Amino acid sequence: MKAYYVYACLLALGGGVASCSGDDLITDQGSGSKGEKTEKVKVIKDSTPSAVVAASGFYVANEDWFGHENGSVNYFKLNGEGGYDITYRAYRLANANEQLGVTTQYGAIWGDYAYFLSKQGNRLVVADAKTMKKKAVFTEIGGDGRAFAGVDDKLAYISHGAGLRQFDIEHLALGAPVEGISEEVGSICYAEGHLYAVSSDHFYLIDVATNTIKKSVDGKFSYLVRSKDGMIWVAESKKFIHINPKTLEETEVAYPENIGVAGTWYAWTAGALCASTQKNELYWTKGGGWSGSKVVVKYDIDTQKANTAFFTLGKDEAGKQLAFYGAGLRVDPLTDKLIMTVKRDGWADNGSYNWVYVVSPSGTLEKELVLKGGTEESASYSTPAKDNNYYWFPAMPFFEDANAPEILTNQILVLAGKTTTVDLNKTVVDADNMSTSIIRRVEFPTTDLVTYTFENGLLSVTAKDKTGHLTCKVIALSNGRRVEKTVAIDVVATAADVEN
Repeated sequence: MKAYYVYACLLALGGGVASCSGDDLITDQGSGSKGEKTEKVKVIKDSTPSAVVAASGFYVANEDWFGHENGSVNYFKLNGEGGYDITYRAYRLANANEQLGVTTQYGAIWGDYAYFLSKQGNRLVVADAKTMKKKAVFTEIGGDGRAFAGVDDKLAYISHGAGLRQFDIEHLALGAPVEGISEEVGSICYAEGHLYAVSSDHFYLIDVATNTIKKSVDGKFSYLVRSKDGMIWVAESKKFIHINPKTLEETEVAYPENIGVAGTWYAWTAGALCASTQKNELYWTKGGGWSGSKVVVKYDIDTQKANTAFFTLGKDEAGKQLAFYGAGLRVDPLTDKLIMTVKRDGWADNGSYNWVYVVSPSGTLEKELVLKGGTEESASYSTPAKDNNYYWFPAMPFFEDANAPEILTNQILVLAGKTTTVDLNKTVVDADNMSTSIIRRVEFPTTDLVTYTFENGLLSVTAKDKTGHLTCKVIALSNGRRVEKTVAIDVVATAADVEN
């Protein structure tokens, strides 16, 4: 049985995509011409993915109560009893009353840091992702803060009221602006070497390598998002523009039942358009813009079918109609559950009644979390104070990055004179990111033993007409975190040179 496995493995190596396994590797087998007797090579099994680490909780960034308080962020921590304990004003608590900017509108965790964009004041705040301790604050970024998008572990982009600019993650420093854009830019997304960005009147494609505009399209746009299959969905006034980031091919997709994605350029928010990382599905809210929406639309990309009443808000215990506020919803990357920010519909003291809903992928309300003021002092600002309510005006939920990317490949076996192809799309994984968003790279030393190509995640190693051993480096970048692994490459003449 063991001999059969080795022969089958080597046959696969000679003809296509393969992954072969065993226990350990003799690290120096020397080299020789094809057919020369060499020390046997043991096959190294691919690693098994680690058990998925559950997130401890999630965050909600808040505009907070304009004219009274700067923006804030609340942390919802799982308490082990099926519920959540709420830490109000987590950034302020971690930093001796340091505050975010005025009208915080965007929160994201990327790599080691949390990023908060606000419209005024401390427009960009960078904090430690685990402790929320302040790392950097920028009051001037080129305009009022809008959104954040990471590229890798060294580079990110921020959008603002007058354009786009890079952010240097290594040095926590503002980078160069994108020349030629001076209008308000909202949602942004990185994919396959390009940054995708929308203003109210333009869609921009930015070449990240040169930080220049590659394409500009006129139109009426609201938001954009990347789906699980890697495609970019740009919401235009009457349709989606569906873009393949590998080929840049564009197609138009009609909105289901003409239920479009509303923009909020008159008072920008991060918007409800979002995607699942577990399934090829999009979500957005029906009408309403930044306040007043009551219905969630769920669109299945594969079947091209929509549930236009996936989830509908009702009334609270007092009989008051509820509505989404701010972005309204986001999808948990690990559980696929939706986190929704809800308040009483309308204004005046309706803004002081706030809930966070946890909704299953099937549309079942699992948790209804009531938000209060958090302190007696904050309650004194709200009406009615006796309920300890508060005007949070939530901006958007965002999530911890609980799992690092993993490289499962340990060894590439090649027959002399043949080619082995390893699909790193399958052997480089991250539990809380879509595979299509993971950046994969390889580095080879100078060698006369093999040649290689690497394209679309497929690593093809072609051996020359001799045997030997070397290593290459596989690199994975996911959610701003970088991991590297040294992978053995062993060239053998025949199956007789392999020991399982």
